[in-house]
Amino acid sequence: MGWAQVIGDQDEARKLSLFYIEARSGESPAVSLGEAEAVLYLQQGQCTISISGRKFDADAGTGIHVRAHEQFSFINDREDAARWLISICPRVSGLNFGSRDKSLFDQNFPQRSVAGKGRSLQATQDRFYKLLVGPKIGSESVTQFIGRIPPSKAPEHYHLYEEAICILSGHGRMWTGDRHTEIKPGSMIFLPRKQPHCLECLDENGMELMGVFYPAGSPAINYKTA
Repeated sequence: MGWAQVIGDQDEARKLSLFYIEARSGESPAVSLGEAEAVLYLQQGQCTISISGRKFDADAGTGIHVRAHEQFSFINDREDAARWLISICPRVSGLNFGSRDKSLFDQNFPQRSVAGKGRSLQATQDRFYKLLVGPKIGSESVTQFIGRIPPSKAPEHYHLYEEAICILSGHGRMWTGDRHTEIKPGSMIFLPRKQPHCLECLDENGMELMGVFYPAGSPAINYKTA
């Protein structure tokens, strides 16, 4: 397994941390969460995730929730690596690896896997989103969603939560005031709480993104700056 932390205290994140993980062929070490909880998104490949001994199969686009005091590991029986994005809250610096089978699966929340395919889209202005992991399946800290954006530029706005975004397809610009940066597939974005911003899609085929934010809630809620 290979991993890198892409969002953390170096970005002045207070609650969110985001990791990129490649789960290679075989079974990975177990990641222990302690008091934190995690939401995972399978960006590419197929993989099985073991959450404190309970196994869940995942295809690309699947969201996973791991509760506090649990641990998780990956089982990949394919030659190609499975590529995951993992948000852990409250924020951590690095991953904590422990012995397997040292934690109990929380039976009060049996549903942990949410497939992105086939889920209905909800509209917010001219943009669309679908929820994956959220309070309905027991994620108390973090909400995970997929956003779809047609060619357009949103009005500048801000949120009352910290947000991490990964661009899955399409290209455009992320604006903060009169400053902007180019974004494309693989771009990672961190937005502090109350950071004014707007996302502009320049791709004729639209843009798709995966977002996570703390505290949990609805991605449709935002506040205009003017």
